[in-house]
Amino acid sequence: MTDKGIEAAGLPSPSLVSKNVAIVAADDAVKPDTLAPAARAAGRWLLPAIAIGTTLAPLNSTMIAVALPDIQRAFSVSVTATASLVTLYLVAMAVGQPIGGRLGDIYGRRRVYLLGLSWFAIASAGCAFAPSLFWLIVFRTQQALAGAMSFPNGTAMVREAVPEERRGSAFGMVGLATGLAAASGPPIGGALVHAFGWSAIFWANVPVVALAVILGWSSLPQSAVRRDTRTPFDLPGSALFAASLASVIVIPTLFKLGEPLLAAIAGLSGVALGVCFVRWELRTTAPVVDVRLFTRPHFAAACASIGVSNLVMYTTLLALPLYLESVRGYGAQVAGLTLVALSAFSALWGPIGGRWTDRRGRWLPAVAGALVLLVGAILLTVGVNRTGLGLVVIALATMGLGLGVSGAPVQTAAVEAVPVGKTGSAAGLFSTARYLGSVTGSTLLAVVFVQRPTFGQADRFVGLFAGLSIFALVGIAANARIAERREVM
Repeated sequence: MTDKGIEAAGLPSPSLVSKNVAIVAADDAVKPDTLAPAARAAGRWLLPAIAIGTTLAPLNSTMIAVALPDIQRAFSVSVTATASLVTLYLVAMAVGQPIGGRLGDIYGRRRVYLLGLSWFAIASAGCAFAPSLFWLIVFRTQQALAGAMSFPNGTAMVREAVPEERRGSAFGMVGLATGLAAASGPPIGGALVHAFGWSAIFWANVPVVALAVILGWSSLPQSAVRRDTRTPFDLPGSALFAASLASVIVIPTLFKLGEPLLAAIAGLSGVALGVCFVRWELRTTAPVVDVRLFTRPHFAAACASIGVSNLVMYTTLLALPLYLESVRGYGAQVAGLTLVALSAFSALWGPIGGRWTDRRGRWLPAVAGALVLLVGAILLTVGVNRTGLGLVVIALATMGLGLGVSGAPVQTAAVEAVPVGKTGSAAGLFSTARYLGSVTGSTLLAVVFVQRPTFGQADRFVGLFAGLSIFALVGIAANARIAERREVM
C-alpha cells in the first residue's frame, strides 16, 4: 500500500504503523465505496436505527426551552444561570462532533455510535436525578458530548453502507427525522413538563435510546478501520480546539449580558487559539481534526454552505419572534405558529431533495435550493412591514423549502468529498460548521440589538433581513462548488 493510501485513511505514516494492524485505505484514485464492505451489510433497519439515534441531540436542544422556567423555580436560581444549560450544550456539541467523528474513524463507527447512545441514556438519568443546577449542568453537558459521538458516526455509516445511487434519499430521510425532532421538541417538552414536571423531558430519552440501541446492535455495519495502538490520541489538539471554539461560542451570551468588551476579548482569544490549533494539527501525525480536509474544494464548499444556510435560518428563528412580539405586538403563540412554516417545510422537503439528488446529481438540487432560500429571504425583507402576516408566512415557507431541498445534496457531497477512512472526521467538521453558522447568527443578532427593540424600530429588522439575503446570495456561490456540474437535465 502506498503512503498516500495510508494517509487517506486517516492513519499515521508507515513507520508508525504496526505490521499486525489491518488497514483499510481509500486512495483518491480509487472509488471509496468499493473499499467499504459495510455497503453489503445495510439492512432495512439501518436507516431507522440511525435516524432514531440522531434525533436525540436536536430533540433535546429544543425540548429544554419549555422546561427552563420550572428548573429556575425548582432550584431558585436566576434566568441567566438556567440559560447556561442551553449555552454549554451548544458548546459541547460543537466541540465534540469532530472529536466524536475521529474516534469513530479510529475505533469503529458502530462501536462509538452505540457507546454514545448508551452514554446519552446514562446522562439523561443523571439530569433527572440532579440535586442542584450545578449537577444538572454537568449531566446536560454529558448529554451533548454523548450526542456528539453518535451524530457524525451515524452520518458516516450512511455514507459507508448505502449505495451512491440511494445515498441522497437516505440523507433526506435522516434530515426529515432530525428536522421533525427539532420542531416537535417544544410541544413534546411542554406536554411532559405539564404532566410530570421538568425531569420528565430527560426520562423520555431512555426508551428512545433503548429502541435505537436494539435496532443498531442488529443492523449497523461493522467498520474495518482500526487504529495503531502505539499512536497516542491527540489530546493537545482536542484541548486547543475546544478552547478556541468555546471562546467564539460564548460571544453572543456576553453581548446579551451587556459585556461587549469581554465579547471582543473572547473573539480575539478564539482567533489566537484557533491559529495555534491549526499549526499544531498540521504538525502532528494523527490530528484529532484533519484541517487538511479543507484543501478539498468540494468539502470546503459544503461546510461553507451549511454554515451560511444555518446562519440565515437561525437568525430568522431568533429575530422574527422578537420582531412580532416587540414591534408588532403579537403574542408568543402567534410567533411560534408563524415559525412552523419554516421548520415544517424544511423537514418535509428534505426527502424530496434527497430523491432529486439521487436522480440528478448533487449540484442541481443544491443550487436550486439555495436560489429558493434567497427568494424567501427577499420576500421576508419586503413583507415584514406589510399589514398582516400572510407574506411573512409565505416567505418562511419558501425559505424552508429551499433549506429542505438543499440539505441532502450538500450533506451527501460533504461526506463523498473525502476518503472513506476519514468520513467520521468529515461528518463531525460538517456538523460543527452547522453550529458555527448558528453561533454567528446569534452574534449578529446580539450586535444589531444590544438593547431589546421597541415599537417603531421595524427598519432595523428590515436591514437585518436584507443582510440575511446577502448571506443567502453567498450560499448560492458556495452550493455551486460542492460538486461538479453534471446531469442537470
